[in-house]
Amino acid sequence: MHLLLSTIALRPYVFIFLASFLFIAIVNFGLRTTLLFTVLTYAVSLACEWSSIHNGFPFGLYHYIDATRGREIWVLGVPFMDSLSFTFLAFASYTVALLLSSPRYRRGADFRLLDTWEIRRAPRVWLMAALFMVMVDMVVDPLSVLGERWFLGKIFWYDPPGPHFGVPISNYLGWYLVAAITIGIFQWIDAALNRGADKPAGMLPGMWSRALLGPILYAGIVTFGITMLFRINAPNIGWSGVFIYLPFAALTIHILTRRESHGDAAAIERHLADFPYERDLPVWKPASADKREFRRATA
Repeated sequence: MHLLLSTIALRPYVFIFLASFLFIAIVNFGLRTTLLFTVLTYAVSLACEWSSIHNGFPFGLYHYIDATRGREIWVLGVPFMDSLSFTFLAFASYTVALLLSSPRYRRGADFRLLDTWEIRRAPRVWLMAALFMVMVDMVVDPLSVLGERWFLGKIFWYDPPGPHFGVPISNYLGWYLVAAITIGIFQWIDAALNRGADKPAGMLPGMWSRALLGPILYAGIVTFGITMLFRINAPNIGWSGVFIYLPFAALTIHILTRRESHGDAAAIERHLADFPYERDLPVWKPASADKREFRRATA
């Protein structure tokens, strides 16, 4: 317990992101899905990190420095917080892909996704989410290499250093592989545990704009990474991160604001057919002027 508390005190930013992920995942997908995904993703990530520090697969060969042993939890030669980070990065990336792939609905300030099981399980969502997770690492990993300049500390080094600000290209290929595996695990767990008429335990369907919380977490992680790069006087890497995300941000704004992206009554009905426990939410009740059109479209 002392070591766990010391780990949290040493890496508070990691556990802030972790706590945010747990809350967001539970209110959107339920308690069982969240806990099982967290455990399985941590296991996959730890196995891949253990393999990489021993034989270089899948991230490339790197070595952890034992500077923080006794101050934070280590598991099989890997800092606990490092493998744990994959859980909230994978989840946040998946929610962004789901946001960009689903029709949307807004009633006042309440913003909702009209996702369906077909969309949640779609290969495009899976592959996009894995790519979005790699994009985060293209900001975070060069920052981690410079850990001695900020409160992360010097905890590892690549053997040999790679061409992307010290990070080897194999690292990003490995991240895509692990992201694809872990996000695929999430899609499988979600469908296995949540596909039914009953509301998953812990989920809060009526929560205001809950579908935006995951993308906000993603944006927060990216903003933290880019901000830290400028704060530690690494502007070349910081601007690289900015230019990675500028076109992505522009494309996201375009998709979210175009008229064709907003769902009609038929899209609402498809969503409610897959998630019937949401049917009685006040947000779906059409205004009196729209009732006739709504009933005709859903008849």
